[in-house]
Amino acid sequence: MRVAINGMFWPQENTGSGQYTRQLWQNLFPLNQSEPADEQVDYTLLGFEPGVPLSDVPDQQKQLTQVPPLVLKGGENAVKLWWEQTGLPGLASAAARSGQGYDVIHWPYFAASLKQPPAPCATVITIHDLIPLVLPEYAPSLPLKTYFKVVSRAARQATLILADSEHSRQDILRLLKVSEDKVETVYLGTDERYKPGHLTAETRQALLGKYGLSGNERVIFYIGGFDRRKNMPLLLEAFARALPRLKEIEQGSDDQRPWVLAIAGKAHSANSAMYPDLTAVARRVLTQADSQRIKFLGRVDEEDKLGLYQASDMFVFPSRYEGFGLDPLDALACGIPTICSDASSLPELMGQAAWLVGPERVSDWTNAIVELAASPAKRFALAQAGPAQAAKFTWQKTAERTLQLYHAAECIMTRGKRR
Repeated sequence: MRVAINGMFWPQENTGSGQYTRQLWQNLFPLNQSEPADEQVDYTLLGFEPGVPLSDVPDQQKQLTQVPPLVLKGGENAVKLWWEQTGLPGLASAAARSGQGYDVIHWPYFAASLKQPPAPCATVITIHDLIPLVLPEYAPSLPLKTYFKVVSRAARQATLILADSEHSRQDILRLLKVSEDKVETVYLGTDERYKPGHLTAETRQALLGKYGLSGNERVIFYIGGFDRRKNMPLLLEAFARALPRLKEIEQGSDDQRPWVLAIAGKAHSANSAMYPDLTAVARRVLTQADSQRIKFLGRVDEEDKLGLYQASDMFVFPSRYEGFGLDPLDALACGIPTICSDASSLPELMGQAAWLVGPERVSDWTNAIVELAASPAKRFALAQAGPAQAAKFTWQKTAERTLQLYHAAECIMTRGKRR
């Protein structure tokens, strides 16, 4: 079987779609080792130059095309649309003409070509979430609305659709109006590097110092994006309301280090309608004397993320909508006591290993932060439960189930039924 995977997000390894593409690719190849030579799967990553040259992929494992100069002049959106509707289909057709056609083409994000690949090639699409359809403010303009109508129609034509969670699966069934047997839940996983660990005082201080902290704080950590659905103004207000009680906890404890809220990341746009000005919110909810209690770390290096989890005393994630939720799952894997929203897919992932709180009430978040800060026993219990819960979700399992569905999609196209 020959499988091609759209490499559009391969260079964007810090995005969710980029992480998914890379993790899937890396975990599919080892599955060939247990198969006879004539049953091993040949994987090819598809890309284009300039833009997605796949420079770190061996030549025999990639197929590239050139973006026409006229398309390049149209900017990133024009290139993306060209790739999805013309560039990638052209590569599929060229492979078929050469006698090396693909049995399955996998689009690892919510977009695919309206033009179907040469028969009997199957199309598999991973839809991580339906944010633009569930939350219309994420597709406010006519061009964006039109784009999502196009990719929704393309998704309905797919052989199979993969959803990151059962919640996303139900959204897909409800909003795209496809048959239940066409949509499968395939959970994502945590990176193996995320695990419990203890940082020395010197290492912790150096790491936190790199991001503007003194290294002597008790850290309530957040990472996971700043757009509207992430619900960050609520978190800042909840922390500010909790602060007087946190100070009481500090004064009445043997550990009098100050509690701070450390927020990692950077807004992707200056559009305040989609990315609220969090520094303005922080100034509004904190007094001048407490201004250092909320620290914005900026974009953090990928290699520092594990250390930042391990340096933290608590992780918070108030999002209103997630197709999956890698960040809180990574926190569980590191054994960090976690307070997480109970919205969308998150309860599926967190189980009983996180403190689940509704995403709408500031007072509920305030109370959860205070109660967890005040109770070493509760923090210990959550820290103990986290790694076992996170271990249920691995990229190896993601790859194994995805491979099964590649075979199923091939059978649908060649035999008219699933194997």
